[in-house]
Amino acid sequence: MNRFLPALLIFATAAIAQDVYTPPVPIGIKRDGKVRTPAKPIPFPAEGEVWLRLRSPRFDIISSAPEERTRAMARDLETLASALHAPVNTPATVFVFAKRRESQPYFDLLIGRENTPVQGVYVRHEGGGTMFVDAGARDVERTSLHELTHDLLRQRTITPPLWIEEGLAEFFGGARIRKDVILTGGEIAQHIELLRRNPPASLDAMFAVRAESAEATSPLFYAQSWAAVDWLMHLDAAQFDPFLRDVASGTSVADALATHYAKTIDDLRNAVRKAGGGRTIKIAVAESAAETASSSIVELDRATLLFELGRFLSHVAGAGEESLRHYRAALDANPRHALSLAALGRFDEALASDPENVDVLLTYSESLLRDAIGPFASYYEPKPSDLDSFRKARAMAERALNLGGEDVRAHAIIGASYLVESDVAPAIPHLERVRELAPARMDSALHLYDLYLRTGDRAKADALFAAAFDRARDKQVVFAARNLKLRFETDRANALAREGKLDEAAAIVRELAAQTEEGFARKELEQQAAQLAATAAVNRHIEMYNRAVTMANSGRKLEAIKVLDELLRVATDAQVVRDAQRLRDKVRTK
Repeated sequence: MNRFLPALLIFATAAIAQDVYTPPVPIGIKRDGKVRTPAKPIPFPAEGEVWLRLRSPRFDIISSAPEERTRAMARDLETLASALHAPVNTPATVFVFAKRRESQPYFDLLIGRENTPVQGVYVRHEGGGTMFVDAGARDVERTSLHELTHDLLRQRTITPPLWIEEGLAEFFGGARIRKDVILTGGEIAQHIELLRRNPPASLDAMFAVRAESAEATSPLFYAQSWAAVDWLMHLDAAQFDPFLRDVASGTSVADALATHYAKTIDDLRNAVRKAGGGRTIKIAVAESAAETASSSIVELDRATLLFELGRFLSHVAGAGEESLRHYRAALDANPRHALSLAALGRFDEALASDPENVDVLLTYSESLLRDAIGPFASYYEPKPSDLDSFRKARAMAERALNLGGEDVRAHAIIGASYLVESDVAPAIPHLERVRELAPARMDSALHLYDLYLRTGDRAKADALFAAAFDRARDKQVVFAARNLKLRFETDRANALAREGKLDEAAAIVRELAAQTEEGFARKELEQQAAQLAATAAVNRHIEMYNRAVTMANSGRKLEAIKVLDELLRVATDAQVVRDAQRLRDKVRTK
């Protein structure tokens, strides 16, 4: 009797992707997903107005405010970043407007209504992070500090659980920053009222909330997370970061509480229930003020100012025409402005104008890579026709790197350029460098995860998944990573099935099913795992039958009958049962 081969191998990957995945919309808009199109053209900054540029360790500040106010803003932001232990990598851009009439159109655009009274807003987009600030504001707006806190936390190599991230964002959202001291920790009335009106969820439920959970946007979850973090920060702010690191690395909350605070889960539960009455606390940060005070400050030319505003607008869905209008105005101010020429796709002219401009080289390289980097990288598929342009992009990025260009962008380009090569191993060190310098870059993290899987380094792949994707806030990123794993694992299961290793293939598919939340996809995988396992069982039974035939033919009748009896106890396939019974009857009558 011949062994069976599985009639249906695993092919669910594409169907699952089509059912669930939609390409991400470029960020720079509010979470309601609405496209932000300016109601009318955004006025350019006034001619002759002085704009300054100050580059601090973590921020690139472009300001029309006086130098003293600009330095104070840089110091305040660096102080907050230092308190959150944010690394020094790709700086966020901050526009500080001395004139409200010049900042108002940006606030209206980003908030989505006219004459919005906000004084600061922070947005994350595929090009990084950007903050807009009214220089007349005494303190940066609560909402902008909340979002900035998220961004600074995401730049770290550790990923805190969502309750810690949201709790910290709420805790620092109301901060007032005075030189190298942060004043924060006061009561948040709406959270306290909510917790008193509604019994909080269990702590285990709070600990388990992830970005894709329905509870992630619940006001009660925000309130409970704030209450927990607020209590811990009031106990001992200096112990919070070690506590965060332990929990992020897998230590239970109970053990981390005992180690760093000598407290228990019951203590935390009681603190959340009794939230309120907290006093403002001072968090001193010594390192940032001195660094920022020594940061160089230069006057910005008008063409570069218009270019930088246009570059931000290019990341806002619906503001594309405004972005182009700003680039064209920059060329009116300086027809040879290399960055604006490159932004308009006139790369050869840009390089002719400034052949050693690393930003131009990197922008040109990124354009050659198209969707292999940026917000759509998660569904990019290499094509043979990409080979020449990807190699050209790699050469220019290597040149930019040699000229002292930005490490993160250059390494990300070089790493992505290898996606079209048969040997992808040279890309891995570049993508690992991006991961080290800018862990928030999900396009490079996805490519690195893909290449770890392709090269068989499962230990690194699993560690990267846990660190980068397991708690990622962006549902599209989480899905893309899971889809990469699904594709790789189904390919591996198919290869094992073709080799006849059906039990191993079934185990892989069964594990995939257990990790799949979507009902239809999970059912499909479970059915395929069951089919593989059933086929494997039938093949084992066929091997038993063939062994009994060999025994009978060699005169070992009793041994043959013993094997057939065991086979008849376990076999479920009708043909196997029928043939085994016939053989047993034949052997007994001889």
